[in-house]
Amino acid sequence: MIAFGACVGDAEKFRRFALPGIKLACEPDSIVAEVTTDRSIFEAYNEILDALAPRDDLEGLVLLHEDTEIVDSQFCEKLRRRLGEPDVAVLGVVGARDVRSLAWWEGQGFGRVVETRGVVEFTPGAHDVDTVDGLMLVLSPWTVRELRFDSNSFNGFHGYDADICFQARAAGKRVVVDDIAVVHHTKGGYGDMDAYRACDAAFAAKWAPQGV
Repeated sequence: MIAFGACVGDAEKFRRFALPGIKLACEPDSIVAEVTTDRSIFEAYNEILDALAPRDDLEGLVLLHEDTEIVDSQFCEKLRRRLGEPDVAVLGVVGARDVRSLAWWEGQGFGRVVETRGVVEFTPGAHDVDTVDGLMLVLSPWTVRELRFDSNSFNGFHGYDADICFQARAAGKRVVVDDIAVVHHTKGGYGDMDAYRACDAAFAAKWAPQGV
């Protein structure tokens, strides 16, 4: 069973973008979890992980931004193929290697995503990366059971994607991008810049001692 989850701050945006894509991709036995909050994506996502971790039939969990729309008719097939590799912990559509901060795009980019601002395109295909962008995070059953978004070191809505990817890699697992068609209906920007800087500093403090 492939499950879907979203942290919803804007219900209208979720209904316009994420929900139609979920309906396109989901299967008859899929679970769809929505957590409404304007406080912390870390807490919201952990609530979803805690609910799904006991499920023996879980094949993968898709965590979407409310403005990310799945448009790939082979979505679940592609997920199963990639998550069938036992060491893959996190899958996304765009990301990078040589990541030293939350600004992952300053590293060596891989993957592709269509955004309202234009196409973000690096090297296409399937590639191992340090982190993927959190516009869509696909977590393996192992990740759902064993890892959690670090709500002690971080808060708000920045850094959750890089940190969970670095946790997975620190445990000897892989983070990958692959060609999966989604559209990110984003306005761009950092949002609360002070909050971004605080999370970036927390990321450096946590991972720099381990060679980041």
